[in-house]
Amino acid sequence: MLNKEQIITAVHSKPIHAEEIKSYLISNYSLTITSSKSLSNEACDFYVASISDHQKKEIRNYFYNQKIDCCIQTKDNREKKILLSDMDATIIENETLDDLVKISGVTANIDETSKLAMEGKIDIRTTLSLRVNYLKNKPKSLIDQVLQGIKFHPGSSTLVQTLNKKGFITSLVTGGFAPISTYVGKKLGFHNIISNEFKFEGDLFTGEYVPITGEKNSKLMYMNQLTKEKNLSSIQVVAIGDGANDLGMLTNAGLGVGYYPHQIVKDQVDNHILFNDLTTLLYYLGISKDEFKLS
Repeated sequence: MLNKEQIITAVHSKPIHAEEIKSYLISNYSLTITSSKSLSNEACDFYVASISDHQKKEIRNYFYNQKIDCCIQTKDNREKKILLSDMDATIIENETLDDLVKISGVTANIDETSKLAMEGKIDIRTTLSLRVNYLKNKPKSLIDQVLQGIKFHPGSSTLVQTLNKKGFITSLVTGGFAPISTYVGKKLGFHNIISNEFKFEGDLFTGEYVPITGEKNSKLMYMNQLTKEKNLSSIQVVAIGDGANDLGMLTNAGLGVGYYPHQIVKDQVDNHILFNDLTTLLYYLGISKDEFKLS
């Protein structure tokens, strides 16, 4: 099936050879490239009259084999107004609930449980309840230790600050927990912070939590609620995440991007960031490097 005019965005870790890429795409796929635009020395847009679904798959593989990130999207739908971002293993390197449970002294195989949940092999709500229950009667002060160990992924601050400057509504939407999510969101300048919340009795964890919403697919529900509230369309949303619990927003947003994603996300979402940092998403949105708000 052929589509409307498309934009192919290529992002490399070193200077990109746009003319070589253009020639390759024309000679190997008989594409009609109407124009190209440099976004930086490492990123370039190619405007293409139309691309079949089969060609899209082959073109992505061509770029991935060279460790070049690639996004293919419809030109008419590129303009976005909302950023929805996952937190753990996306904005930050950490899996913060797992870190918290480990610091508390629990010796169970938390990493494997979390991995299975992110791969969609076990129910995320079930694993959250299990892991939060490990914290029962543990001191609230353990959270401070987790906060001290948080590592932000490269480009996270530039991503959020640039989109804020551009007038985006930026929301951190996470299966993680306040007050950790509050710290991360405020540190980067997200407008909204949507997360689960621990329950406490005095200074101790109760082993229970308040979920983002009372329903499954909380991130998608939040996206629908926000777009309705702002009188916008899901087409105007860009969403980024890595795991199975992000799929609702990734597959329903105008542009969903997997960030170093688990296999289930690779299988169901077309566009990814596999090799470069979070500023790659800015290039996917057509924002050139000289427009970045560097932190």
